[in-house]
Amino acid sequence: MPIASPSAPLPDTALPVATFVAFMTASGNAQQILKARMLAADAEQGLGPLHLHALCLCQRSPGATQQQLVQAMGRDKGQMARLIRELEDRQLLLRTPDANDRRVWRLSVTPEGELRCTRFLALEATLAQDLFGTLGEGELASLLAMLQKVQARVDGMEAHA
Repeated sequence: MPIASPSAPLPDTALPVATFVAFMTASGNAQQILKARMLAADAEQGLGPLHLHALCLCQRSPGATQQQLVQAMGRDKGQMARLIRELEDRQLLLRTPDANDRRVWRLSVTPEGELRCTRFLALEATLAQDLFGTLGEGELASLLAMLQKVQARVDGMEAHA
């Protein structure tokens, strides 16, 4: 009987590992396609999907705080501070002190930021249609439910990290 290589998955983990690899590959490829489409449209002049996702979250939640953005995006405080500063430097986002607590900054999108969000959301919608347009409503609902379960597991792992 041959000895299994340490890197070979055990039979009971083969399907979860294959699923994880497929999930990570599809996710990474979808992000690359979105970046390429942004570049082709010359829509965002050096901003990546992460910048625009944050900007659009601020658009949907005017007056949100940096901490709320950190939690919503699952990023660290330093990374979000840099991202917010870059959006502010490009005059797409405004930071204003909270009226009750001067240590807290409230975030709001500028008119130019609103235009960027509109273009980005249109690119996202087109890519979503290209990726998922052939799936039926039931399939989409099942996929969304599964991805939400996976995200809940990720959130639980982050809390214990």
